[in-house]
Order: sequence, then C-alpha cells, then structure tokens
Amino acid sequence: MVKLGILTSLTAIVCALGIATSSADDAGKPCKRQDFKTELVKNACAKGGQDAARDAMKAWNKDKKITNCNKCHTKLAPNYELKDDGLKQFTDLGGK
Repeated sequence: MVKLGILTSLTAIVCALGIATSSADDAGKPCKRQDFKTELVKNACAKGGQDAARDAMKAWNKDKKITNCNKCHTKLAPNYELKDDGLKQFTDLGGK
C-alpha cells in the first residue's frame, strides 16, 4: 500500500512538471531583437515570441499583397535583418 502511495505521488509530481514546462514553451522562442521600431512586431513578440511576430508579419504582408519577405529583409531567421529602406516601406504602406 505504501508503494502505491509513493507511485501516485511521483506521478502527480511528473504531471505537474510536465504542465508547467509545456506552458512555458507556449510562448515560443523569444525575439532576438530588443529594440522595436514597429508596434506590430513589438506587440507580437511580447505575446508569443518569434513565431507570433513572424505570423503577424505574414498576415500583414498578405493584407498588403506583399509576396516576398525579402522585399524588406536582407536575411530572415533568426535576426530578420532589414534592408536600408525596409522600415520606410513598412511605414509607407501604413504600418505602425
């Protein structure tokens, strides 16, 4: 009977750790950039990390009928470096 109690306790601990770990992973990888020039990316990074920022930009690109991320970025993941006129292109299309 004692062994069953110990086994039950260990199972409960393992389950609790699993739930705690999975909720920490839900935020995704953090954004590499720390200084944000746009509200869209800043808010998305705060909510869901790099994956959320990428999804927000993809949705914005689709809305603005932009077919390729490389129109504004010289390199993509993990740093998403902008071209010299990348931010200007974003703001000219109404991005904030």
